[in-house]
Amino acid sequence: MSSTALASETWVQGRAVLHACVYASAYEAQLELNYRNYSLPWGTSVYLIHGWGGLNSFVPFDWENTQTIEVSASAPYTWSTTVTSIISNRTSPKWYEHFDFVWKVVLPNGHEFYEKGNGSTWGYYAASLLDITERPCTSDGNFVGPYYPLSVTSIEKW
Repeated sequence: MSSTALASETWVQGRAVLHACVYASAYEAQLELNYRNYSLPWGTSVYLIHGWGGLNSFVPFDWENTQTIEVSASAPYTWSTTVTSIISNRTSPKWYEHFDFVWKVVLPNGHEFYEKGNGSTWGYYAASLLDITERPCTSDGNFVGPYYPLSVTSIEKW
């Protein structure tokens, strides 16, 4: 059984770079995700279940390359993690436009719920990669440039 907690905050910021300063090489994104919930007891564990969505030859898709990772506490009642991925490259008609995710919260007594911003059965959050307005090129593969706050939408799916 799962339930949804609504007394929480989720925010995401991201940046992207173009690898190699040549026409349409590969773009890579780095996202910082944060979850805060003051009602959770000490000893709570948080996991990020995520995938990527976008277009493949102009056909929309979501939840590709799904992964689950344990998220570390970064402050009292707050958990944070960083995720990176190639979001487009020159040889593929596919590009990622959003990051799809839910927070899996496991309480110390073993009870778990999924935080997704709504009460729908298969709902999730989607952070827009289109909010990253600058994507500088880099020749050494390091991320450069500022982080941009990404708009996060709660998607309802029944």
